[in-house]
Amino acid sequence: MKVRVRIIKFSSILISTLIIGLTSCAKKTDTAAQNSLQVQISDSSISEIQEFPHSHTFTNKKILVLFGYDFNSEAFENEMLGILSKNYGLYEDGGIIYPLRFPEDFKRGGRSYATELYNILSDPEIEFGGILLLGAPEHSHLALARNQDLWNQNVPFPVISVFPQDDNLGIESTCDFIIDKTQNTDISDELNSEEVAAPTVTDETKKIIFNIIEHTILCDFSFQDFPDISYHMAKVIKDAKYHNYTDPETGLKSVNHFVLD
Repeated sequence: MKVRVRIIKFSSILISTLIIGLTSCAKKTDTAAQNSLQVQISDSSISEIQEFPHSHTFTNKKILVLFGYDFNSEAFENEMLGILSKNYGLYEDGGIIYPLRFPEDFKRGGRSYATELYNILSDPEIEFGGILLLGAPEHSHLALARNQDLWNQNVPFPVISVFPQDDNLGIESTCDFIIDKTQNTDISDELNSEEVAAPTVTDETKKIIFNIIEHTILCDFSFQDFPDISYHMAKVIKDAKYHNYTDPETGLKSVNHFVLD
C-alpha cells in the first residue's frame, strides 16, 4: 500500500514538472520568434524595415560594411549597428556584420588610407561573404582591385557600393553594381543649390542598405548563379525608379552603375 502511494506521488510530481517545462519552452520560443522577426529603427518614421532571419547562426561568412563619407556620423552608425547587431550580430560577437569606419579604422602613421581596406579583406582568419561600401572614399577601388587579383579576377562574393565618392571608372570596374543618388548638373557640371542641401541618408536609403544585406544572405553570399544585374536591383530597390549612369565626357552609359530618380 505504501509503495503504491509513493508511486502515485512520484508520477504526479513528474507530470507537473513536464507541464511546467513545456510551458517554459513555449514562452521562450515565442519570445525568440518575436525577436528574430521584428526590425525597428528608433526615432524614425520607419517602424518596420524588413523581416530578418537570424542567418548568422548558420554561417561563418561575414559581410563587411564600410561607413564612409556621409554615412559615418556617430548617430547614423549607432542606429544602423544597433539594428544590424540585433538581427545579424556583429563580428566581434560572432555575428555576420564586420563594420568599418572611415577614417577611424584606416589610420596609418597619423593619416587615413582607404587602401588599408585590402589588408582586412586579405586576412586569412576571416571568410568574407560580401562587401557593402557606403560612401566609398577616394582610392577604395585600388583596394578592391587588389582583392580581385587575390581571387584571380573571380571574387566569389558580391561587392556593392552605395553613393560612392571614389573614381567612377575605378569603382565600376571593381564592384558588381553601384547605386548612386540623383545629381542634377548644369553645363558647367556644378551642382545646383537645391541638390547640395538634399540629405544623403534618407529612410529610403536605409531600406536599400538593409535590402542589400538581406539579399546577399538569401543569395548564399554569391551572385554567380544570378548574373542578371537587373534582377538584383529589383530585389534591392524594390519599386524605386532608376536609370543607367552616363559618363558626362564620353556619353557612354554604364552597365552596372545606376542612379536613383
